[in-house]
Amino acid sequence: MALTGAALAGTLVAASLAGVQAAATTGGPAARDSLSYTARLVLGDTQRACSAVLVAPQWLATSAQCFADDLAQSPGHVSAGKPKWKTTATIGRTDLSTTSGQVREVVELVPRTDRDLVMARLDTPTTGIAPAPLALTPPAAGEKLTTAGYGRTHDQWAPLSLHTASGVTTSVDGVDLATEGATASDAVCAGDAGGPVLREVDGTLRLTAVNSRSWQGGCFGADAAETRTGAVSTRLDDITAWVQQVASLPQQGLPVGGDFDGDGKDDAAVLYDYGLDSVSGKRRVALWLHTSDGARLSAPRVVWQSEASSWTWSHVKLVGGDFDGDGRDDIGVFYDNGRDADGTYKSALWTFTSTGEGFAEPQRVWQSTGSWNWAASQPVAGDFDGDGKADVGVLYDYGKNATTGLQETGLWDFRSTGSGFAPPKKVWTSATSWTWSHIKSTAGDFDGDGKDDVGVLYDNGKDADGSSRTAWWTFAGTSTGVAAPQRVWQSTGSWDWAASRPVAGDFDGDGKADVGVLYDNGKNATTGLQETVLWTFGSTGSGFAAPKKVWTSATSWTWSRAVPFGADFDGDGKADVGVLYDNGLGTDGRRTYGLWRFTSTGTGVSAPVRDWFSSLS
Repeated sequence: MALTGAALAGTLVAASLAGVQAAATTGGPAARDSLSYTARLVLGDTQRACSAVLVAPQWLATSAQCFADDLAQSPGHVSAGKPKWKTTATIGRTDLSTTSGQVREVVELVPRTDRDLVMARLDTPTTGIAPAPLALTPPAAGEKLTTAGYGRTHDQWAPLSLHTASGVTTSVDGVDLATEGATASDAVCAGDAGGPVLREVDGTLRLTAVNSRSWQGGCFGADAAETRTGAVSTRLDDITAWVQQVASLPQQGLPVGGDFDGDGKDDAAVLYDYGLDSVSGKRRVALWLHTSDGARLSAPRVVWQSEASSWTWSHVKLVGGDFDGDGRDDIGVFYDNGRDADGTYKSALWTFTSTGEGFAEPQRVWQSTGSWNWAASQPVAGDFDGDGKADVGVLYDYGKNATTGLQETGLWDFRSTGSGFAPPKKVWTSATSWTWSHIKSTAGDFDGDGKDDVGVLYDNGKDADGSSRTAWWTFAGTSTGVAAPQRVWQSTGSWDWAASRPVAGDFDGDGKADVGVLYDNGKNATTGLQETVLWTFGSTGSGFAAPKKVWTSATSWTWSRAVPFGADFDGDGKADVGVLYDNGLGTDGRRTYGLWRFTSTGTGVSAPVRDWFSSLS
């Protein structure tokens, strides 16, 4: 049995709310804490509501119709990318009168074009809620199924609990699974769209489909004369590989430049997030290496994967430098270990040591003993004492000082020993108010004395006339620590700190590191395109020259998708700028990335060249 096209518009399972909460099926309430992977979706304030099912810690599967402009549209009319309406997902709250479960925002959609199905990515992964296990084969005719959702019941528009109903399989037809209610009280109602349809396999309920449409016989608000309890759901059991593929898409990449093979030309390494591994159940992170031959960056090869243990990409802050002084750059990872049972924050420093061909397995070279808040830490790497081995500096947020009432920021120095790092030493604490959240940091030898310095692009807020003010400060490296910060530039016109991404490098080859800033100009009023600009601040040794605009995008570049980093890719002694660019999701649901290179000319940069482009899904 399948519903006709004429019935689809009037009997769509998605509910239009008009200011009330979603409800559920006409079956009975689900047992508390059972089927906790079932989610409730609310689009807009209370514009529309649906159900969904957790298939990975950061991914839901649901009906594409929930996100369609017109509820009568056929599947395939939902665009990949950010939802049109703000969408709030509540997962694990089977009793809506409680505060249990977890609330997340849906930030990305990956639709199927061949069926009423969309995968929805959450802003952050859920924790402690097991995703629904997937069925690998369809149910047989006559097999009993369980469906769940937060839609209406027979007598309530907005019940406060997850409900379930029983159905019997009548047919499997391509992408659709047709069922009849097991009893006259079992129907799928408005608000249940996207909820799970489950079959029992070896004593375990497994996800075989999601609710799509039904006759809604006996549902509150439906035609009183309608008695049919038939429904059509959208199959997942025939596309489990696609579901797992989408759930393991790399969410983001974090690039760093360095001469990792020691050939005199800088390369690019990118740490990618692959989310939860469908086999091991652990989060997977991979390190990709793009080597330079002087003319271009190569396609990447995987040089490390976190297969033996769980690494969470969102717990990583990446720096690069030659920590052991062997002439090859290494990679440092400042890692968030969360909290102990007593609430103490724990952080760690790991290093990937270059072997020339790749990297050795990461080694933990420091672990905090007292409380160290990773979220309040901003690491940079540089040879601050000039001994030929890169050190790590960490700007740290102390919050408001209890005595002075001022926002307090500190700078810690992890000095390299060649085989590890000395215990961190506090080398500076702000005497006046420094707000850590107003800091973007980098490192380079700005004065050309052979010792790297720490640079800070600082947000001074807005003037009374609404102009944004930004400043550049430097902490000069010394043999024992760093000197007190000096302000070496202050914007005269409006300069938006929030639209700035700074990198350091000797762009003119004079032996002193300069600063580059990739800047968001917003939408061009003439072309209507998103415009991105690259500025350089040339070092004078004692400060910086006025910023110089060296490139403006001619086609649309979305600044928020671009992550810049400095590196001398051609080995000519002048630093270039690399950009890892996230192209988002295509119509096929695949995320693509590009690696671009701005080559220094000594007085500016040449137009960017894309050395690599690929779908990593």
